[in-house]
Amino acid sequence: MSGTPCSVLVVDDVEANLTAIRAVLEGIDCTIVCARSGNEALRLLLKQEFALLLLDVQMPGMDGYEVAQYVRQNPDTHDLPIIFLTATHHTEDGMLRGYGTGAVDVIFKPLNPTVLRCKVRVFLDLYAARQRLANLLGELEEANAALRAEAEARVALLDELRRKNEELEAFSYSVSHDLRAPVRHVDGFSAALLEEYADRLDAQGLQYLDRVRAASHRMGQLIDDLLGLSRIGRAELVRRPEDLSAIARTVATDLQRDSKRSVRFDIADGLTANVDRRLMLVVFENLLGNAWKFTAKVAEPRIEVGVEEQGDRRVFFVRDNGAGFAMAYAKRLFSPFQRLHAPEDFAGTGIGLATVHRIIDRHGGRIWAEAAVGEGARFLFTVGAPSASA
Repeated sequence: MSGTPCSVLVVDDVEANLTAIRAVLEGIDCTIVCARSGNEALRLLLKQEFALLLLDVQMPGMDGYEVAQYVRQNPDTHDLPIIFLTATHHTEDGMLRGYGTGAVDVIFKPLNPTVLRCKVRVFLDLYAARQRLANLLGELEEANAALRAEAEARVALLDELRRKNEELEAFSYSVSHDLRAPVRHVDGFSAALLEEYADRLDAQGLQYLDRVRAASHRMGQLIDDLLGLSRIGRAELVRRPEDLSAIARTVATDLQRDSKRSVRFDIADGLTANVDRRLMLVVFENLLGNAWKFTAKVAEPRIEVGVEEQGDRRVFFVRDNGAGFAMAYAKRLFSPFQRLHAPEDFAGTGIGLATVHRIIDRHGGRIWAEAAVGEGARFLFTVGAPSASA
């Protein structure tokens, strides 16, 4: 046994017996405290904690049975182990009475030193184990309290971030919405100038007006995209088993219907996932729209939609053989207004992939890209399992 020595209370009205017990227990890592009467023993029990009580039965005044009853009635000493020390002439009824008052053992006099030492050691070891357990439980409680405090702080932080995000999205929506009117006015008055005063403007003036109208159209598209991005953050997520192959084919058909270009689409069958159909339509509109746009200068454009297994995950992908991009800039792809190509080469506002990233994130998934300049690009994404908070 290690640590601070614990105490054993020995109660006997005969000084010789106390001396003998101290001699027997000498060398055991404990402090021996002696009492010569039941009253003295109870006073000591009120003052300090003991690991074990060695209690004589026959004593003048208050005998051992009465002491044991008081010990068991006191909540502070209720669990204190008691070993009765009794003379051999005591009957079996006496032993039963001792156990009935809560004794854990009875040892007959004259005492066997080996038996007494062994039993004392057992109860001291049990006491030490209880102390270690109590300390461990205290440490665990402190750790749990710290973890609870940290969790509460994290929840409060998440609530604050959620509130700030909602405020930011509302502000973005408000600003974007308010910008629409002046942009429409700029475009409208520019169109009126071209229609009614074109004959009074020289070529340079007409060129300036064309540039104003182009800029206003671009600003209008940018505002529409920002409003769309804001709505994605506020829209309710309704997940159901959906056919992603069918969604991709719908988008591909719309792209081909609105263009004279001939693009080969290879869309795998059986692509299914538990997703919000409306939001997943936006994902494919942006990913297939980008693939369509960036294959515009390829002789034989090809766009593929499929799935592959990566460990225990199903990873969906959209691949094209278009312009591609340098992977050194891949981290910028999913941030708003980030573009890797000049506007004169490929039109766009830089909002589409940010919208896709937000939708995939809301589904508990991840999106990333692989590409090489002149060799096309591949966008891969997963969708997580539905959750109660979705």
